Amino acid sequence: GNINRYLYTALLARWVGVEYLGIYSLANAIMLIGEVIAKMGLETGIMRFISRLELKTEKSQIQKIIQSSLKMTVIFSIVIAILLFGFAWVLVRIFNGPPLLYIAIIVFAFTIPFNAVTLVSAFATQGFKLLKYKVFTTQFLNPTVLLLGMLISYWFISKESAIILPMVVTGVLGSITMFWILKNISGIKLTEALSAPFDRTLLAYSIPLMLVSILQTFMHWMDVLMLGYFTDVTVVGLYHPAARTAGLLQALLVSFISIYAPLMSQLHSKGDFREMSHLYKLVSRWLITFSVPISLVFMLYPKKVMLLFGHDYMDSASVLVLLTIATFIQTALGAAGPILSMSGYTRLVLWNSLGAFILNLVLNIILIPRFGIIGAAWATLISMGMIGLARIIEVKFILGLSFFSNHLYKPLLAGIVTWFCIMSI
Repeated sequence: GNINRYLYTALLARWVGVEYLGIYSLANAIMLIGEVIAKMGLETGIMRFISRLELKTEKSQIQKIIQSSLKMTVIFSIVIAILLFGFAWVLVRIFNGPPLLYIAIIVFAFTIPFNAVTLVSAFATQGFKLLKYKVFTTQFLNPTVLLLGMLISYWFISKESAIILPMVVTGVLGSITMFWILKNISGIKLTEALSAPFDRTLLAYSIPLMLVSILQTFMHWMDVLMLGYFTDVTVVGLYHPAARTAGLLQALLVSFISIYAPLMSQLHSKGDFREMSHLYKLVSRWLITFSVPISLVFMLYPKKVMLLFGHDYMDSASVLVLLTIATFIQTALGAAGPILSMSGYTRLVLWNSLGAFILNLVLNIILIPRFGIIGAAWATLISMGMIGLARIIEVKFILGLSFFSNHLYKPLLAGIVTWFCIMSI
């Protein structure tokens, strides 16, 4: 999935240029923020609630949860899409964008209901401890359709359509596929979902997680949004490839967390803290082991990596180094976050995200006017480091689970030795 998305970004950067890539990046950031609000945190809530039930004996209760979640998702996402339609021109003025940005925001807003249904349905299948369906749709089908759609649009229509049309096709096809899969697994019916009542218990649990997701999404895209506000779409276009490259490390975190989170929820419901501690340390060690070599490549050869996007993006090499360090910290310490949310400490997770969001916002306001894209990268690095440390400290003091183990030092030592060997050569 990440290979296809990376190819999509690299080819788009080479073919449409820095300005159009900046337009795509801003419209995509706005769409993803709207998408998070539309989901209302229901994707995490539905995964947690389903993972605690048995399909054979509690099938009816599971169906009610899924139907209610889908109905709420559709209603909320349509409202958000309508609001974006109405305020698109305001956003264009805020980000000093050309007319094409207005069109991109309108079209991307149309895809929000489809993307929201796709993700909530995917997390529902994950609640059954089945990853293959979510992986197939979100990591194979959608990225492949996105890439192919961009190639066809660019070759046969125009470069403007290459940054807009693929998103629509991907959203519609992904939502149909994922809903059909969920229907076969759970036995739900579309007509029953439309008439299902709101599950207030699920919504009460999910809303704090929605706020967390909003803050995390804002923080992830804050540098892009703030660069758009303080500079222009061209600078955003220079920043996006470096952020996309460093973001490849997040694939490791998502891969492990996808099954790690529902397992932690199940273990916590049983009170098995010993197994939770073992799994926490094991996943943390794996995350560090796999992320060290990738991080070394990005940090030692940033200019060569940025050449994949073209010579116009060489100035972003130093940004790639800083963002790689930030993403490495996020990945290495990432196993602590799901423990807090799956253990029911959703308000604490919210306060963590709020603190990191405010810190990131303040740093961007201070650093971007003075240092440009380098300032945005430093703001991300500092805020990522702070929230990562906060989470592992809280897990230690609240649940008594330690991040450190004797096996943790092996991949770190291997990375340090490799670093010095390559630098000396």
